[in-house]
Amino acid sequence: MNVPVTIRAISTADNMVLLTELIHAAYAKQAANNLRYWATHQTVEDTAGRFATGHGLIAELNGNILGTLTVRPPQPASQVEIYREPDIWTFSQFAVLPTFQGIGIGRQFHDVALAFARANGGRWMALDTAAPANKLIEMYLRWGYKIVGECDWRPQTNYLSIVMCRSIDRDDQTI
Repeated sequence: MNVPVTIRAISTADNMVLLTELIHAAYAKQAANNLRYWATHQTVEDTAGRFATGHGLIAELNGNILGTLTVRPPQPASQVEIYREPDIWTFSQFAVLPTFQGIGIGRQFHDVALAFARANGGRWMALDTAAPANKLIEMYLRWGYKIVGECDWRPQTNYLSIVMCRSIDRDDQTI
């Protein structure tokens, strides 16, 4: 199923408290599985700061915010080596309310993030997620990502992360 939502840029009118609560709710299942994603406990200030690192996106349906995603340009100072590459973009703060997960909103977010990165010179999209998060990893593999490394965000998290990457233009698959 694919629910047609409106995906728009975050604005100063968006309520960071409510967005933080949405992110916490979206990651509650991960927290219940003892995975301490940054999104499970980030503060309102963290939420605003993480949006400020890139291009924040909001998914809405009938005026209700259902999710967030931040697509980020290359990060020359990142501790993750691949994130420092000049043509690699990343996304983070990828959150959809639990009652709306599994119906295509995340894929729509992803498509918008890829298009935004492509329009701004990106050739690759990368991400990191908890190594034990098998369902998420399987989803990203279906979306064309390959595991390319690992990183460690502890103490913000309590697990080792895997790094995944894919071509923005599916024709170019070498990294």
